[in-house]
Order: sequence, then structure tokens, then C-alpha cells
Amino acid sequence: MELRRVAPTALDLSLGRLRQLPEAAVRAKEASLRAKGQLSPLVAAESDGVLVLVDGFLRQLAGVRLGLAEVLVEVVQLSPVQMKAQVYLRNRERGLLLIEECRLVRELCELDGLSQVEVGEHLERHETWVCRRLALCRQVSGPLLEDLSLGLIGPGSLRKLAELPARNQEELWAVAQRDGLSSRDTGELVDLFRRAPDPQARRYVLEQPGEALRRARATPEPEVDPRLGPAGREVLAGLRALRQVSLRLTRRMDQGLGEVSPEGVALLAEAARSAASDCTEALARLAGFVSRAGGVP
Repeated sequence: MELRRVAPTALDLSLGRLRQLPEAAVRAKEASLRAKGQLSPLVAAESDGVLVLVDGFLRQLAGVRLGLAEVLVEVVQLSPVQMKAQVYLRNRERGLLLIEECRLVRELCELDGLSQVEVGEHLERHETWVCRRLALCRQVSGPLLEDLSLGLIGPGSLRKLAELPARNQEELWAVAQRDGLSSRDTGELVDLFRRAPDPQARRYVLEQPGEALRRARATPEPEVDPRLGPAGREVLAGLRALRQVSLRLTRRMDQGLGEVSPEGVALLAEAARSAASDCTEALARLAGFVSRAGGVP
């Protein structure tokens, strides 16, 4: 391990584009440096005689603000891709922000030309982790990503909004901000918007989100008959559905089918035979169960 003392202003900060440096965190680091001094070295990779900072961006900025003449730097040998990977790996314990992970993954895929599998290998993460972050970057609109970088939107809300087209993401997020909706409320509102059957219903969700959420939450839970287990409830629901279909068919036949070609008649006849056979078999099995269980056959 090679250690050098270097002016904090002499370091190349190009990889800083992958990091977020909240002002509160910078001030806290300033206070720590002032009270305790530098407890651990920064990490930089040497490239063409330039020291590219890989880890320690908070300490570097705090050192500049405090007017430190030198900081201790650990110099390592890394390729450009390895430098970016180390930005993540050296912060894995305390974790990067979601926006930082998204930026890193996108850059490794789109600028460095790595596959998602290769990115996962460099970052020691599964391919699905890479895929989720890359999809988020590509699906979320630019303004929402900017809000994420500023801490104005939480990861949970962002993931739900990403399920919508970009234009609708911004509409829903504007509504959530206007009405001060929580992350849970925002997620539920996204679901309501996606399930809305027509433009008028979607406009109602946008114009009256509070009322839309209240009405949706007021929907009673389906009743559970304590006399039946899950399988019994499934059978009962099937029988009721079968009866409803039978009633609809009866009404349709009473009203007439109009003119049907001979080929159509043959198709209906075959479907009727199959339905009769399958329904008769199913009902016979149910009748057998009822009889064996001591019920009314």
C-alpha cells in the first residue's frame, strides 16, 4: 500500500459525478476533521500521472473548506472500470443512495459498454439488482431523477411512479407534492391511476386524489365464510360462477341467436358437448364428496 500526502485541491474529482454530497454530511465531516483530524486515508487511482479520487469525496470537500494544505491518500492501481466499481464497493457497508447506484450502473452499461452480468460481477451483486437499477434510470423521467438527487422524492415513491409512462409520472408526482401525500398514499394513487378504466376516471384521480383514496379504501373486504376452508371457498365461487353463466346462456337462447351458418352451428354443438361432459363430471365428483361427507346428495 502506497500512502502520499497530497493537497486536496490536486485530486481529480471526475468520479464525483457518481456521488451525492448532502450539505449536512459535508458539515458533519468538517466537524469531525476539525475535532479528530483525518482518521483514514482517501483512496485514489493513479492514471497518466493524475490521482483520480475513488473514495473520500466528503473528506476531500471538507478538507478544502477547512483550508487543509495536505490530506493522506492511499494510491492504488485500477483500470477505469475498476475505479467506478470501487466507488460502490468501498461504500457498500454504509450504502450508496439509490440515485448513486442508478448513475453508476447506467454509466457502466451505457458508457463503458458492459453487460448487466459483467456489471454485477464488478459490483459483486446479482444481475437482477443491476437490471432493476438500470430499468429505473431508463423508465423514470428526468425531472423525477433530479428530484431524487435533491432528496425531494423517496425511493419507494419513485419505484411506484416508474410503473407509469414518463408524462404520467410527472403528473402524479405533482399531485403528490401539491397535496402532501405520503409514500404509501402515492403508491396507492399510482395503482388507482393504472386501474382507472377511462380518461375521465384518471382525471378524477388527479383532481381529487384524497377523495379517490378514501373511496378506494372504503371498499369492504370480501366476506369469508367460516364454514369453508380455502378449497371449499374456491369450489363455492366456481359453482356460483357456473350458475351465472348458465343463466346468461338461458336468456341468450330465449332471445334467439339469429342467423348462424352451418359451420357455426357445428362449432356450437361441439362446444356444448364438451361443456356438458366437463360440467357433468365436475358436478358428479362434487355430489360424491357431499354424499360421502354426510350432506344432502
